[in-house]
Amino acid sequence: MKKTSLLIGMITLLFSCSNDDNSGENSTDDNDLVGTWALTDARFVEDPSDPTLNLADEILDALVDEDCFLASFTFNADGTVMSSNSVNYIVPNATPTGLSVDCPTQSDTESGTWILEGNELTLTDENQMSETITIQFEGNNTLIISGEDIDENNYAGADAVFTRQ
Repeated sequence: MKKTSLLIGMITLLFSCSNDDNSGENSTDDNDLVGTWALTDARFVEDPSDPTLNLADEILDALVDEDCFLASFTFNADGTVMSSNSVNYIVPNATPTGLSVDCPTQSDTESGTWILEGNELTLTDENQMSETITIQFEGNNTLIISGEDIDENNYAGADAVFTRQ
């Protein structure tokens, strides 16, 4: 699947993150990835000069607390994948008591195929455009996508955290 439509779109809300868990490399196989993974967290080093990061993280946290997931992947054992992305449909509402963000009711979906070799995940969209990204598992239920694989110029050091549903 194309980075621009799938990965960047899912992480538009999240600007820079860091992952402090360097617990070693896990050997992975295809079965480790099969299932549905939802964006549940952004890890980042707070930057007081850029409050946008904190706001984006607060919005994500609030939506996840309501069981609203802005992005997800479903990896099937037959090598197919479906993605859903609602980031483009977030509508913040300024109220007298603060900012309110409702769970988006629309999402963009894409389908394609996937191949996992070690920690290298290759996603191929319906137009046969392929991208390879590096992923990391933390235990059995947490998947990390590095910001460098999303956009090396804007998300260096970033980590998007997906949790198995």
